[in-house]
Amino acid sequence: MADFPTTARVVIIGGGVVGVSALYHLARAGWTDCVLLEKNELTAGSTWHAAGNCPNFSNSWAVMNMQRYGLEMYRGLGEAVGYPINYHVTGALRLAHSRERMQEFEHVASMARAQGLGMEMCTPAELKEHNPFIELHDLAGGLWDPLDGDIDPAQLTQALAKGAREAGAAIHRFTSATGIDRERDEWIVHTDKGAIRCEKVVNAAGYYAQRVGEWFRPHGGRRVPAVVMSHQYFLTEENPELAAWTAEKGHKMPMVRDVDSSYYLRQDKNGLNLGPYERNCKAHWITPEDPMPEDFSFQLYPDDLDRLEWYIEDAMARMPLLGQSGVGRMINGPIPYAPDGLPMLGPMPGVPNAFEAHSFTFGIAQGGGAGKVMAEWITQGETEWDMWDVDPRRYTAHADHDYTLAKALETYGHEYAMHFPHHAWPAGRDKKLSPLHDRLRDAGGQMGAYNGWERANWFAKPGDDTAEAATQTWDRDGPWAARVREEVAAVRDHAGVLDLPGFSRFALAGPGAAEWLRGRIAGALPKVGRMTLGYFPDSRGRVLTEMSILRHAEDDFTLITAAPAQWHDYELLRDALPQEGE
Repeated sequence: MADFPTTARVVIIGGGVVGVSALYHLARAGWTDCVLLEKNELTAGSTWHAAGNCPNFSNSWAVMNMQRYGLEMYRGLGEAVGYPINYHVTGALRLAHSRERMQEFEHVASMARAQGLGMEMCTPAELKEHNPFIELHDLAGGLWDPLDGDIDPAQLTQALAKGAREAGAAIHRFTSATGIDRERDEWIVHTDKGAIRCEKVVNAAGYYAQRVGEWFRPHGGRRVPAVVMSHQYFLTEENPELAAWTAEKGHKMPMVRDVDSSYYLRQDKNGLNLGPYERNCKAHWITPEDPMPEDFSFQLYPDDLDRLEWYIEDAMARMPLLGQSGVGRMINGPIPYAPDGLPMLGPMPGVPNAFEAHSFTFGIAQGGGAGKVMAEWITQGETEWDMWDVDPRRYTAHADHDYTLAKALETYGHEYAMHFPHHAWPAGRDKKLSPLHDRLRDAGGQMGAYNGWERANWFAKPGDDTAEAATQTWDRDGPWAARVREEVAAVRDHAGVLDLPGFSRFALAGPGAAEWLRGRIAGALPKVGRMTLGYFPDSRGRVLTEMSILRHAEDDFTLITAAPAQWHDYELLRDALPQEGE
């Protein structure tokens, strides 16, 4: 094809909302020599069947930042690019059945205030004022976000595509990427229409990201730790009472999320949309006998309403309006899940000039912010916000298929669960064991998992409550408090021994190592035979990581950092070292 490009600065593989948003933000940043490849039509993957919910709420500072930015951008996007978008800012309630859930909401509301968002704590009576259709039984209160709502995913994606094209970027639909090669500093992306040489590549292939990721394995890449889950929601037929209320008020009913029961319930036209995250969830394409099809564009799984029966009954009790109309349409489609349910957005571990932007379980809400972050990674080499929560380098070799599947099922089934600071989820454990593991357990070690390593959080004595339920609290004091105090006092007054396999360690040695390391940290190096804590800032002085620095000789060091920082900190050190010829 005469108009098919043979070179580009960046090639993005995948035409869902995240890939198109990345292209849009790159073009707006002045990087117009960028190409997006989509094997079918834009939105053909998870985007087309997404419910389109747009919350600000998140327990993650990074994810809340993405959602806050994206939702603000969406509110003006249609006008900015001249493309109409059905975006309803209805506000939304999150219901709390317990004091613990109210504490979680208070925590998130404080994060929201710090980001300029106005979330409000509600009494049960105030909940009813926001949404008159809900029943208040078993409720302790809730949280109100006035900027929550829903958007049409296809219109959103097409608006971003229009803006990207007008800025000079190129989108090639019905163009399948078929493989990757590398020559010197250049990537070669093979397609069914020809090859494109480029500087940087982005894997934004949604639930096909693992397959695309395999192309990078010969170039230092790893198996993408993601699983495809089946997510169901259904739309009811039109409800006359809801239609009359909407006509009278002039706006849609605020969304309701009963997070303790694990579902969302919102208005869709003049009917309702119910979407549970059920405990008895299901993954697809996880065995050789059930392989991922070559193309699943615009397709769905068969209905499986039996899995949702409890959630439907609970939702009808919460909002009797739901039981007044029949089921109009059932949606059961694939969505990708990483082990922790957060996306993978950032540098591809082990592969230069390659990036990941996939495994979004809430891609519509996060797509706008994800595009901004990806454009910053590519054009500047760093991001405005701290994005560690979604950095792909948080996973290493422990995230094999069995681990990823077990954690994805656990995470999906507890999508709305509270994540208490001292609670350890039980799936996917015992991936990496210290030689002292059994001795630590026998000594009462209560283990936590860090980058797959089992590490003792505290040591219990006979009679201490070590049940999982005891850790499901926001309170600082728990059964561990007295034991931690005893341990701190023992180390302060005498000495302590720490088992180190659960940490990442790097050896740095050679002529000039001290001078090089001195230029990387904020502070001074230790004297020979001593150690210190080194902070590694970025170009704007923000701390990217900290490492314990042990100095054995003038130019001989051991650096110790967190277990989950293994990939991140290795690449931070590697990329800062002088390259051949410098």
